[in-house]
Amino acid sequence: MILTIGNKRGFTFVEVLITTVILALGSVLIYSSFFISLDAFQHYFNYLNVSSWADEKIWIAQDELARFGIQAKIDPEGQLINRNENFKWNLTYDSIDQTNGLYRIELVISWREGRRSGRLLRSAYAVYKKE
Repeated sequence: MILTIGNKRGFTFVEVLITTVILALGSVLIYSSFFISLDAFQHYFNYLNVSSWADEKIWIAQDELARFGIQAKIDPEGQLINRNENFKWNLTYDSIDQTNGLYRIELVISWREGRRSGRLLRSAYAVYKKE
């Protein structure tokens, strides 16, 4: 509603107040969606950075188990620091079929992203052939 006082026209205080509230609410929603998308981007960035390293760690464990069997020397846990991010990993393997030399390998990598934690899990199998 536009008030007219003589020749002067203007907006009422309530209209200006409502407009300010709507603009403030819109900017808060835009900023919150921006930070949510930025958080998701950071999570997938870390996931992709660690993914290739996890595949390589699994391949090394498969190679060790295929060559040495139960006598393989594989580190069970450790820490990876990549771009100032701290990733903890835990690798386990156990014999599924001892007569055929079949092993199951599991690698779990975890990290913190603010209040949320990220996690990557890889599983594989290895076969030890006695020569």
